[in-house]
Formats: sequence, structure tokens, C-alpha cells
Amino acid sequence: MQRSNNKTVRNVGALFIVAAFLYFFYTVFAHSIYLFERFNPIQAEKIYSQSQWQQSQNVAPDKILDEWAVKNEYTGWKNYMDETKSKQQIQIQKEKILKDIQDKGVSDSFLYSYVGYKYVNGANPSMLNPEHPPFAKYLIGQSIELFGNEHAIGIVVALFTLALVGIVGFQIHNSIFYSGLSVFLVSIFPLFTDQIIHGPQLELYQLFFFLLLTHFILMGLKKKNLMFYVGAGISFGLLLSTKTLLPHLFLFSAWLVFLLKNRWKEILIIFSVGAIVFCLTYFSFFMQGGTIRSFLGLQKYIVVFYGNAHIPLLEFAGNYLRLIFTGSWKFWNTARSISFYSEWNLLWPILYLLGMYGLKRNWIKHKNSHLLISFIILYNLFVFVVPIFPRYLLLLYVPLIILI
Repeated sequence: MQRSNNKTVRNVGALFIVAAFLYFFYTVFAHSIYLFERFNPIQAEKIYSQSQWQQSQNVAPDKILDEWAVKNEYTGWKNYMDETKSKQQIQIQKEKILKDIQDKGVSDSFLYSYVGYKYVNGANPSMLNPEHPPFAKYLIGQSIELFGNEHAIGIVVALFTLALVGIVGFQIHNSIFYSGLSVFLVSIFPLFTDQIIHGPQLELYQLFFFLLLTHFILMGLKKKNLMFYVGAGISFGLLLSTKTLLPHLFLFSAWLVFLLKNRWKEILIIFSVGAIVFCLTYFSFFMQGGTIRSFLGLQKYIVVFYGNAHIPLLEFAGNYLRLIFTGSWKFWNTARSISFYSEWNLLWPILYLLGMYGLKRNWIKHKNSHLLISFIILYNLFVFVVPIFPRYLLLLYVPLIILI
């Protein structure tokens, strides 16, 4: 009887996996007209040239925005309203400006597509969108080169991400049922499907390399083989070359040092290989005359770029909890406007509370879960002080779902 019950549970887990991948392909098919539309480089060049990113970003961010505003007959990006006019004239001017910003301001997904295309055609990554490292944008650009479309590689990465969710889930729980359930929940979760439908974004690639890093560390801890830590180092380097370096370097480094504690040989391998891989993702920069000194200068510029935003971090502390429990969050524009994420539902707070409540139980019951639990705690602290978009929570929810 026990063997029959175990077989039934395994079969249910397998059905979850099948349902997850069926839903994944349904999502792709349902949005295929958009997802397989060909990228038009000539049109993209025209749109980009008229956008807020038209200037080289090797100048102060405020200067870029002000020059763009002046070109469009504004008196400055931050203070473009002429308060000497009547209220009716101000309202007309405001509506015109907001429409112009909406028309000319390009989305992140467009920016990454355009920049990725330029990268694979020889552009220097220090000259276009340098505030994010280049590797994920190279992948997006290669998707355009190979398939004529910026979404194709993201669909493949999303598919492998689901597979990694199942693999990591099985490594932690040693159960097809729980790993299958985690794959299914991730496949239907809006933050994940949004990465497919409204991509390309960087968070999907970040999640993939994070899960790959997690997998290699779990294998290293189990097999006691240093080669798995080389794989972890490669994953670590690619993970750092996906989004802004400095804050994520602190986050993931603190996590790895806490996790591996006194395993200094393993830590040294991961960090050394990771640093080499991170630098190699800037191969085009070095091939075009970049030096170690200018490379370090580029990283310093990125810090200055974000520092010039002058975002009062304390004002936005805990903003992610508001998003989790209400679906709304305070955006860090001058107006501090409140935005609502249309795909939010009650599953968000339920999954979050269940996941956080079960951390202690998982810590005691599953030794392998220590890896994800420590990251979840650190990432909660990270997003507590970082101004967010909803998609930033993808890296919080997927580990929580795996543990649930």
C-alpha cells in the first residue's frame, strides 16, 4: 500500500511538470504575434535617436535628460513647467509634455533589444547603456542576429529556467511531487510569465544564472568535487554580468560567504573564476582599446550614474512589502506617484506568508534548504532598501515557491 501511495504521489508530481510546460507553451502561442515579430534595426535606430537615451551615457545623467528636454522645447527635465502661465495653459502644456514623454521615452525592453543588437554588431558596451553589464544584452542581440527577433532567446532561457526550478526543487526535497509543484507554480506566476510576454528584461536571465549557481553549489556540497565549484564560479560571473554590478556583488558575495562559511578554497574558486568570467563578458570593450584602468573607471562611472539619481532610499524602505500585500508601490519619480501592478492577485501575499512561515521548518528538516533560506533572508533585506519594480521580486518569489 505504501509503495502504491508513493507511486501515486510521483505521478501527481509528473503531472504538475507536464501541466507547467503545457501552460508555458500555451503562453508563448497565445502571444506569438508579438513574440515572433521581426526586429527592425532601421526603425529601432530612429526611435532610439529621438528617445531620452539619444546622448552617449558617458556624461552626467542630469545633462542627458536636460538636453533631451531642451531639444523638445522644455525648460529642463526637472522643472519644465512654466508657472507664469494660467492654470489652463499649464494643464495643456503638461498634457503635451506627458504625451511627448510617452511617445519618445522608450521602455527598458526596447532599450535592451536595441543595445544588444548594437553590441553584437561591434558597439562598445561602455558607450551604450553601460550602467548594466553587457552579457544578457549580448544574448538578446544574438537572438536578433540568429532569429531576427529579440524574444526567441528569452523563451529558451525561460524554458531552461523552469527545468532548473524542478532540478533545484528535487535536490532540496528529494521529491518529484514537490519539485513538480514548484515548477507548476512558477510557470503560472505572473512575474515569470511577464518576463516572457513583456520581455526582454534582465531579471529572467538573472534568475536563470542564480538557479544555475544554486544547482552547482548543491552538487559541490553533495559530491565534494571542486569542479562543481568551477561551474558555480562561471555561473557567478555571468550572474554578476546581468544587472548592476556593485549592489548585486555585495548581495551575492555576502550570501556565498555566509553559506560556505569556512570553505575558503571553494569560495576562492568561485570568486576567482567569477571575476575572470565577468571581465571576459567585456571582451568587446577590451578589443576596442579598453584597459584595466579604464575598465575600473567604467565601474566607477556606473556608481556615479546611480548616485546622481539622488533617490532618498529611506523614503522607499519597505516599499516591496506594500507591493506584495496590495499590488501598489511608490515610484521614485519626482511626483512619488503610486503605481499598481495589474497582474497582482491574492496569491502574492499568500505565497509570501506561507514561504516565510515555513523557513524555520525547512531549515530544520532539509539541510539543503539552507542555501535558499539564507538567500531569501538576505534578499528581503536587499529589496527593503532598494527602490523596486515588480519584476525585481522574481528573485524572491521563485526561491520561496521552491521551498513551499
